[in-house]
Amino acid sequence: MNDDQSQKMNTNKKPLMLGYTVKTTNRQSKAYWNKIAAAWAHGDGEGYEVRMDALPIDGRLVLRSIPEDQPETMELFESDQA
Repeated sequence: MNDDQSQKMNTNKKPLMLGYTVKTTNRQSKAYWNKIAAAWAHGDGEGYEVRMDALPIDGRLVLRSIPEDQPETMELFESDQA
């Protein structure tokens, strides 16, 4: 399987995790979470493919599993699905 085929295979499924950049504010109890990425598991279960719409300025990417009550998550990467 070449890279193009494996990329298409990975992006046809819903992501398992979403990636966020987290910016703290002057108030210790407040932080802004901006969704910038999604991660799909490789078919062999040995890793993940992460697609990002932006790069975090501080280099920190927080990956979180997607809650079952989360609305549709594919809107981040709809343009990549064509």
